[in-house]
Amino acid sequence: MNYELYKPLQLELVKSAVSTHCAFSLGKEYINSQMPVFDYLWVKRELIRAKEAFQLVVKCGMPSFEGVYDTTQSIHSACKDATLLPSELRKIASGIKACNHMQNYIKESEVQVPQIQELVSSFSIDSKLVAQIEHCISMSDEVLDRASVDLDQIRKQMRTCEGDISREIQRFISKHASSLMDTITTKRNDRICVLVKVSEKNTIKGFLHGESASGQTAYIEPESILQLNNRLQSLLAKEQEEIERILHELSQFVKQCSHSLLANVETFAMLDAIFAKAAWCYKHEGCFAHILPKERKLYFKNARHPLIQKELVVANTYELKHPYDSLLITGSNTGGKTVTLKTIGLFVALTMAGFPILADEATIPLYDGIYIDIGDDQSIQESLSTFSSHLSKLSYICKEVTKNSLVILDELGSGTDPREGESLAVAILEYLKRKQAMVLATTHFSALKNYAAQRENMLLSSVAFDVELMRPTYRYMEGVSGTSNAFEIAARFQLDERIIEEAKAFKEQQKSEWDRNMEELEASILESRESKQRLEEKLLEVKKLQEELEEQKAQIVVERQKCIEEAKKEALHYIERSKEQADTIIEELKQLPKDTKPHEYIALKKALDTLEEGSQEEQEKGTHIFSVGDYVQFTSLNYHGEIISLKKEKATVLVNGMKMNTLLKDIVPIAKPKQKKKAKGYQGVKTTSFSMELNVIGMYVEEALPIIDKYLDNAILAKVYRVRIIHGNGSGALRLGVHKYLKGHKQVEQFHVAGQGEGGLGATIVILKQKVKKHG
Repeated sequence: MNYELYKPLQLELVKSAVSTHCAFSLGKEYINSQMPVFDYLWVKRELIRAKEAFQLVVKCGMPSFEGVYDTTQSIHSACKDATLLPSELRKIASGIKACNHMQNYIKESEVQVPQIQELVSSFSIDSKLVAQIEHCISMSDEVLDRASVDLDQIRKQMRTCEGDISREIQRFISKHASSLMDTITTKRNDRICVLVKVSEKNTIKGFLHGESASGQTAYIEPESILQLNNRLQSLLAKEQEEIERILHELSQFVKQCSHSLLANVETFAMLDAIFAKAAWCYKHEGCFAHILPKERKLYFKNARHPLIQKELVVANTYELKHPYDSLLITGSNTGGKTVTLKTIGLFVALTMAGFPILADEATIPLYDGIYIDIGDDQSIQESLSTFSSHLSKLSYICKEVTKNSLVILDELGSGTDPREGESLAVAILEYLKRKQAMVLATTHFSALKNYAAQRENMLLSSVAFDVELMRPTYRYMEGVSGTSNAFEIAARFQLDERIIEEAKAFKEQQKSEWDRNMEELEASILESRESKQRLEEKLLEVKKLQEELEEQKAQIVVERQKCIEEAKKEALHYIERSKEQADTIIEELKQLPKDTKPHEYIALKKALDTLEEGSQEEQEKGTHIFSVGDYVQFTSLNYHGEIISLKKEKATVLVNGMKMNTLLKDIVPIAKPKQKKKAKGYQGVKTTSFSMELNVIGMYVEEALPIIDKYLDNAILAKVYRVRIIHGNGSGALRLGVHKYLKGHKQVEQFHVAGQGEGGLGATIVILKQKVKKHG
């Protein structure tokens, strides 16, 4: 496979970027091995697979490839009767389980993906092999005791032997502590030894295994544990033999199903590569080209080169269709002509290799080959100049090309005498035209521009260059030829003005009438195109502004409706609450005894009238905007007063000289009561303006007590001696706090929980002390 053929297009770099989305090594290898294949069925299948994977990624996210490893080498080793390691066997088992996970992913997605389904259905899931491996090998790749009866017995004997050794060592250390360097043990030659002072080594019976580097410590295996150590070593050898037998048996099971296991790994490599393409396409907002087997139409909408940063890349739309089958691109040096060729050539190569491309939409003819001559391939070894290198490639292309080929030629005819180069370039284009190949070429030569302008099958285009900033814009302009801008660039580099003026005059003398007419026509086309672009930009701005206005209008309608709904809900809530309070007052009126004083009837009637007025005002309130100085009434308390400060949704209200904080939603505007002229002398508080009950439901104890204290003072001033405090049931904390406060109040004669018709446990009746007039 000729990887060098596509090197100028940087195909390998793009494939490397796609492979970063692979989950394991074989997927990356599969990506990097894929090259353009000019077979319609193969390309169609690869594109459909990647497109189906893209649909799955969009709907369900990437599938998990956890547990998938390249186990081909391990499987091949098992086929040669080698014994696999525990870690190798665990990877094979996890690979089989991963097949099941992938099948579940496809099933649960509920997306119709027949090509992917065909691959996933080919998995061979040997649950018996998985069970055998997991029964014998732990997650940490250790052979378990349960792997065989013999292994279980051997390890039990080992644990017994180790216990005997430990007890004997402890006994030995206790007996010979004075002769030891330390009370710890160590291993030498896989045998347990004690640390004996060198001066005492001859007094200890046992086997000497060596001395420390300092020469202060001798490692001795005491005689009393020699036999125990021998027994342990024998058991260790038996254990290893049994482990080897178990692993070899499992390896033979792997050998028996090696073909299906290798097929699973190969299928996973394909799936990994396919989903990597889908993930790359999703991340970069790409698409999959549509292949046209019988139509010669090349089209890329908003194509973006994948190796240019997203923030810097310029999206261009390229189209070549009937009657055109060749494209000649002109323009300045470093103006982006080569980038255009590379983008189109790269996207064709990627599509023929089954990869997505970075465009909004694309159609590509079915080519039988891509022939490229881009860049300077001057060879020192072969003594080829730049021009010779180009000629070598052109000779090969002209021999191999067919009517279904794509030919990409950069700076056609350059590298030699301009007149000869122009002539040769025209002749090559004529030859390729007779071959009916599709040609994409760039040039600086005016003769080639004139040639292309007079041919019905050639589309003349250019890439814009910003002369002011001295940099390419990479903006592709179809149907307009470009200039080299040599004089402007020379001026920017401060070349002598006389030289530039003489060059311009010489160029003007060389122009034919045809050249002048062409320049005028192109200038007119360019001006028309720029005007059209400005109009389109303005139209887009107007559309965007219109959309924003429509969105704001819709939002205002929604907010307005929301406010209305909230106001309605609040009003209904207030009405329901007022109804409950009215029912309570009416019930109290019914429960009053016959000897009730008139002022008590008047107070209850006043409270009922206040509720009715508040309910009406709540319904009419709507979206009232409060301000400092407004006179308001609390919806949950029979208090009213003047707003003295506002902060967002909160207000501070002055009630009978006391400041009360509240939410705006808990107050309603009312008319300020008219001030009556006070009679001479102290008259006290009028009963008709005093409520016979106080509602503190929902308050904390520390909030309620100051309000209750003020209320009782006002009751005494109004000469009202029986009142009701409504505190609700709740947790009972507020009721207990109120009762505790009433016990210590000097003006409270007695208090008790209200009767069944007066609120029960949710209210407390308070009897205040009456002042007795003293007679002289």
